[in-house]
Amino acid sequence: MELKQYLRVLLSKWWVIALACVITVTSAVIFSEIQPPIYRSSAILQVIPARYDYGLTLAAEQLLRQFANQIHTTTMAQQVIDELQLDISMDKLLADVTVAPIPEDFLIQIDADRPNPEEARDVASTFAHNFVAFHAAQLLDIDRRDRVQILILEDARYGWVHWPKTRTLAVAGGVLGLLIGLLLAFGLEYLQSDVLRSSEDVERHVGVVVLGAIPIIGGGDGESRRDGRTRRFALFKAR
Repeated sequence: MELKQYLRVLLSKWWVIALACVITVTSAVIFSEIQPPIYRSSAILQVIPARYDYGLTLAAEQLLRQFANQIHTTTMAQQVIDELQLDISMDKLLADVTVAPIPEDFLIQIDADRPNPEEARDVASTFAHNFVAFHAAQLLDIDRRDRVQILILEDARYGWVHWPKTRTLAVAGGVLGLLIGLLLAFGLEYLQSDVLRSSEDVERHVGVVVLGAIPIIGGGDGESRRDGRTRRFALFKAR
């Protein structure tokens, strides 16, 4: 197909594309509205070497992942459950908590996703405080010059809505609707490709030049006027 043919299809089937977009965007918004909200709260820990020489700094960077793994354990989860008196299993709580090391900044971010904004804040904050206390106890037997301290850089705050994201879902629905609409438009055009509607269609499919058209005589002038259309035979000449 040439470019003008693509444009013709888009112009003639614009309503199919528009309808598909409206349906998918509306469905995405409705889906977003019926989903229970999930709130996220984050706490950020800072890893501080006792001195900034290359060896200790490199060791601290390598320890970030180990620290993150120590935070995301059933032991820590059970302590949080007991302290906050949560009615939830350790595995479910760990599934709702994400611990991510940020090596370039010597940071560890703890994200807690819960259906209540206050609970999300309390879970993230308790994980952070408990691990800082746990790590501080481990440093007692280590020389001060070799210590890697962990401090709370930013404590958890009141949770914000992390899911569902209505705007993101609506945009995704619009893109999906556009793709579906284009497929439907060109699919319909393909199914109707053998239908001859104009002299141009005859010339394109048959390969002849249309010279004129003879109207079909119907049941009478009144019937032709009521029908509102003129039916013709095409006269053509081979090239």
